[in-house]
Amino acid sequence: MIPKNIKDLLVGTLMGDAHIRRVGLDKAFISFEQSSKKSEYLNYLFNQLKESEIILQNEDLKEYLRTDSRYANTINKSLYFRTETSEQLKEIADLFLDDSGRKVIPSNIGDHLSHRSLAFWIMDDGQRVKRGGVTLCTDSYSHSEIENLRGALESNFNFVTSIHKKKGKEEGTIYERIYINKESLDEQKHLISPHLHESMLYKINMEVFKQNTSDMELTDIEITDNPMGLFED
Repeated sequence: MIPKNIKDLLVGTLMGDAHIRRVGLDKAFISFEQSSKKSEYLNYLFNQLKESEIILQNEDLKEYLRTDSRYANTINKSLYFRTETSEQLKEIADLFLDDSGRKVIPSNIGDHLSHRSLAFWIMDDGQRVKRGGVTLCTDSYSHSEIENLRGALESNFNFVTSIHKKKGKEEGTIYERIYINKESLDEQKHLISPHLHESMLYKINMEVFKQNTSDMELTDIEITDNPMGLFED
């Protein structure tokens, strides 16, 4: 059985950018990848898992270079690691994968969403909002999954949330994101922040962000007073 603190980490990161895949009927592995700009965070994840009972495939992070055709063939550098294929991860695969192997949000996600798992979700896929609150990038989730998440956030943390819509790169594509408003987030910050790596405290406005503005992930232009309004480019 996976220890609670590590299960919270896995649940939070799988709500974000981590990927899980079944191998056979009773084994699975999880992979983690982030931009090299978030190397401190990925190293933190790596070390947390390395010190746990979860067996990793390599002793060090791997670096990947990819060409992004969306932005004039810009070269993106990312860091990556993965676990070994293991029966130990079957319980996580059963939670997050449907019969076809597609990652989904569990219908009972509220049973697995703690302050610690929320912190990893924010670190993985949250965006800072300068005026307060935080946006969770739920672009790949269905509307019903997002509503399920909003219900869990309200019942578990008493969060007030709204759906904000963002135009995708492809014409006609609209994504839905969850915005947690400032006042309700502020009431829970003291319970979330102990689980955040120091390089990620800026996401909930708990320290001055010192990196270049190109890395800041601010979403002010995406947050509107009309929760159902479209974001402006």
